[in-house]
Amino acid sequence: MVTGAVRILVLSGSTRPASFNRRLAGMAARALRALGAEATEISLADFPLPFVDEDGRAAPPEPAQRLNALILAHQGLFIACPEYNAGYTPLLKNALDWASMCRTDGPGLAGKIVALGGASTGPRGGYRALTQFRAVLELGFGALVIPEMASVPLAHQILTEEGEIADQQADRFFKATIARLHREAARAAS
Repeated sequence: MVTGAVRILVLSGSTRPASFNRRLAGMAARALRALGAEATEISLADFPLPFVDEDGRAAPPEPAQRLNALILAHQGLFIACPEYNAGYTPLLKNALDWASMCRTDGPGLAGKIVALGGASTGPRGGYRALTQFRAVLELGFGALVIPEMASVPLAHQILTEEGEIADQQADRFFKATIARLHREAARAAS
């Protein structure tokens, strides 16, 4: 049983400083804190990892071990997933693959509650990447992915510098995703 605030790890699949998904991750961390969660926001730039292969399983590099330790220390994750050519980013998949190689007790995200969000300048808001990554997280990593997904289309127009979503429907989906993640992670922690 976990005492205190529920702990949620927040990350983006992009390391670009001006990334809309990094901005969305920051918004998620603030919203989770407002709900009483302990939200830890990280950048995958702080976990430099080579391309994963099976040879690394015997000795995962130190950044993979640090990332895995962070994942294990949190009940849930919010992942802002960019869309590259209608799919999720190699950076994001590679980091999670490495972290999972550190585990010997099951899939890399087993028992973790995960929420997905995506921000894109396109009209679908990264939805194609979100649906693909959802399947990978559930089937490959053993995560419990909540049904809601925070898709933010036309991010260059509706994500404000003040950290707000200027579109009512996208904002409603975002808030519902954050609330559900907090609720389910707290339930899993008790």
